[in-house]
Amino acid sequence: MHMTFNKSDTNNALRIALTITFCMLIGKLANFNSPVYFALYPTLLMTKGRQFSWVGIGRMFLPTFIAASTALIVSNLFYNHPFIIWTISLFFFDFMRRRANTPAKLNQLLMPTFNWILIIIFAQHTDINMAMRIHEILLAMIITAVIAKIMIGLFPITAQQPPLTPMPMFNVSYRHRFITLTLLGISVAFLMIVDLISATFCLVPVIAAVTQLNRTNYVKTVKLRFITQIGGCVIALIFSVLMMGHQTIIPYYAFILGGLIFVLALMMTTTNGIARDIHADTILATVLPIQLYLGNNSFNLNSTFLRGWELAVTLGILFLIHFLCSTKRS
Repeated sequence: MHMTFNKSDTNNALRIALTITFCMLIGKLANFNSPVYFALYPTLLMTKGRQFSWVGIGRMFLPTFIAASTALIVSNLFYNHPFIIWTISLFFFDFMRRRANTPAKLNQLLMPTFNWILIIIFAQHTDINMAMRIHEILLAMIITAVIAKIMIGLFPITAQQPPLTPMPMFNVSYRHRFITLTLLGISVAFLMIVDLISATFCLVPVIAAVTQLNRTNYVKTVKLRFITQIGGCVIALIFSVLMMGHQTIIPYYAFILGGLIFVLALMMTTTNGIARDIHADTILATVLPIQLYLGNNSFNLNSTFLRGWELAVTLGILFLIHFLCSTKRS
């Protein structure tokens, strides 16, 4: 793996690290009910985003906000009829899958789908004010966009952006749609029946895997997510132990957190291809448990362990499905 290092890479890493760190601190210090969005959205924007104009950022966030808002309306209208909610969810998943006929649209399908599921499951099993959660989602998106633009102003993108080449289009067959609906439908049905809120976040790698076009990409995605998701939980555990007794000292917390994200971001910006994807996904897998579980008076190491275990089981099931299908075919 060849790694180059220059001023542009350092600027990129600083821009990513500072945006994510500032957003995470705002989410923590402002006592939002759902601070996880202040880790989720800036990480996705800075690691996956291509267009950083106001319009480009809006195009990235708007489908997710619409999906979350629609899911809330569906949950409220049919609160006492979970089967109807599940059925409408299947139509939504199919609608998103049919539209994803380019690699870019395939990537863009992830967040609206996941946020739909998040709202559906949390509305079903918790007493959280979901309208307030939508409000916080919108605030998180606006704050992320503003901080990202400030950081881009401080650390301009100097590297020449490659021209946008036409994306190859592919046919989304009935088979692709059936696989996506079957595995996602079973996953969502399980979470709607079983009160296992913590496992909801395990559906991110599930969505990524079941929307792949072929078996090769499916297996590659499962293996990649196993490395990054479990690795991220391990890094988060180490970070939590290092913070023990000092997490209320904000400058210390911000410095260590920012330094950790900077190192991961530098590894991402100095690599290409699959290695870049691994580092980008590791950043997300690391900051989510930190933002979710590390509180002022608690470390919740058991929650991070549980998250790692649930992810391992989920990815193991996905790989087992592939193995059983392969054995049956041969």
